[in-house]
This record gives sequence, structure tokens and C-alpha cells, in this order.
Amino acid sequence: MKKFGIVISIICAIITAASVLGIVTANQGKVESIDSDQLRELYQISEMPFSEEVDEELVAAAKHPKSDSLVQLLKKKTDNTLPGRLRVLEGLTVKYESLEAEMVKAGGTRFSPEFNAELEERFVKDISSFGINKEITHLSTWEKIVMFTITYRSVMLIFGFLGVGLGLAIASSGSFRSDLDENH
Repeated sequence: MKKFGIVISIICAIITAASVLGIVTANQGKVESIDSDQLRELYQISEMPFSEEVDEELVAAAKHPKSDSLVQLLKKKTDNTLPGRLRVLEGLTVKYESLEAEMVKAGGTRFSPEFNAELEERFVKDISSFGINKEITHLSTWEKIVMFTITYRSVMLIFGFLGVGLGLAIASSGSFRSDLDENH
């Protein structure tokens, strides 16, 4: 039992550390929260075929108003690290959801292969007109893990602390004798 308790404590300590990483990264990027649907969308956006370079002609032809929320987020983007891109990525999920809702309203069948292909094509074209390229949208494996920890940071923190306590209780339970134990 002692080894089992130590293993539980170590696993839960790692989970707690990951939740702290999510909290710190979210605070650096000034992100309130990312829900599970947005996380799924960010993973999908990360895999979309954005170009490596910004298409200046497409950006010039688009003429987005300066009051557009994504234009404002791009102005506030500090750098191309994950914390610098977090608010832009969150803004991309809002654009993705609005385009998806628009296509469903027009009669599209959500989650069908044709719908997904058209959604991806329209989204890439629309977002590329803002000057967004693969450097901003692509998430590395580490960044995907960090985005997961940002999304589930509070749950991971609670269960991490509870698990560490439980693991320590299990590990130490074998070393103490109770008054109820019989002495033979």
C-alpha cells in the first residue's frame, strides 16, 4: 500500500504542477478561460492549411474595419510565443464559431465531411485576409498540452491537491498502528 500511495502522490503532484503551468500561461496571455469547445476548435485550426507567409495582396484587398475585434487583437499581440498569441487564438475561435453558425443557418449539416471541408476552406481564406499565417495558428505538441492545461486548470488543481493528500494518507497508513489493532 505504501508504494501505491507514493505513486498516487507523484502522479497528482505532476497534475498539480501542470495546472499551475496553465494558470501562469493564462495570466501571461491575459485569457479569462478557454472552454472545451474552443480547445477542440483550436486543435482543428492548428491543423488547417494556412500558408507560411502572409499574402499581402489578400490583406490589402480585404480592407477590414479598424474596429473589428480580430484586427484589435492583432494590434495587441506582443510576440509569437504562446502567451503573446493567446488572445488572438481565442479571437480565432470566435470567428470560427460565427462562420460555423452562419453555415448552419444557411442549411449546412454540422460535422458532415462536406460541411467540415467547406468550413475549413472558407475559414482559411477569411482569416488569411487578416494577415494571419501558420506561424500564428499552428500549435506544437507542447503548446497543445499547455492549451489543455489552460482549459482544465481549475479541475486539475483541485484533483491534484486532493490526490496528493490521499496518496500521502495511503502511504503513511501502513507505518502507524491504531489503538484498535490487536497486539498479539
